[in-house]
Amino acid sequence: MSGFYQKGRSKGLQLFLESIQLKPTKNVTVQVIRSLVVSVIAFIFDFGSLIIFKEFFGINYLLAATLSFGLGVVVNYTLSVLWVFADRKLASRRAEFIIFLIICAIGLGLNLVIIAGMVQFLSVDYRIAKIVATVVVFFWNFIARKKILY
Repeated sequence: MSGFYQKGRSKGLQLFLESIQLKPTKNVTVQVIRSLVVSVIAFIFDFGSLIIFKEFFGINYLLAATLSFGLGVVVNYTLSVLWVFADRKLASRRAEFIIFLIICAIGLGLNLVIIAGMVQFLSVDYRIAKIVATVVVFFWNFIARKKILY
């Protein structure tokens, strides 16, 4: 009966079930789904701390965005290694983390350029600009990490 149940599952249900397992995966579709989940969690830390740094501590929005981005990077790296990517292209964790940081530094540059450009030239609220920047940086991060690290 369980063999019949396995064969009768839809692809969507199979992807969902694989997506919620705790072990890393080699399935690229599941990796994208998990990367989105990880990015949302990291974004909550990033965006939340951005607002706290800016609104409660009065830190300049670009410095606040840099600090909050760093917090999001730590959350993202930890969850990506533990849950998203099963394969690693580099044997050295130190080298992997350094390359991860380089990818993130480029992402931070994109993040800051988009936020500053939208705030200074388009008069968009820094929070809206951060959301736009996050979407762009998500795709950069996933593609770069997948090609270079995992």
